[in-house]
Amino acid sequence: MIFCTLRKLCFGDLLVKRFTGVAVHQELMPVNLKEFTRMAHGDPIGLMEIAADFFRETRGVMSGWMSLIEAGDFSHLRDEFHRCKGGASLFGLERLVAILGDFEKSAILEQWGYDIRAFERELTDAENALQAMEQEGCY
Repeated sequence: MIFCTLRKLCFGDLLVKRFTGVAVHQELMPVNLKEFTRMAHGDPIGLMEIAADFFRETRGVMSGWMSLIEAGDFSHLRDEFHRCKGGASLFGLERLVAILGDFEKSAILEQWGYDIRAFERELTDAENALQAMEQEGCY
């Protein structure tokens, strides 16, 4: 099943809401300002430019993710999520990092599927948060 329904999964102490259009990991901010500033190494404008590329490229590869799901190629899809998670961590996008980390786990991805529209909303929230930081000069 590609799209999830409301349910909860427990993995040790981690309680994850099923990815159904309701944001998961609400305890995390879309962007960790401290981490973003640390990773900018004094050049937040340069890091913002790289972040814009990250968002654009991520949206570009997302169409292929659905094909991988439909083909049952979960191994390749987990690799894609891992690469995306690495990019997200570079910018302090802690909620995306947590979500992608969850979807790297076979039990979640293969048994419960994934909602690309909900992921797109989370990606947009992160992008909007970075843009708001830039406009307000928060870094």
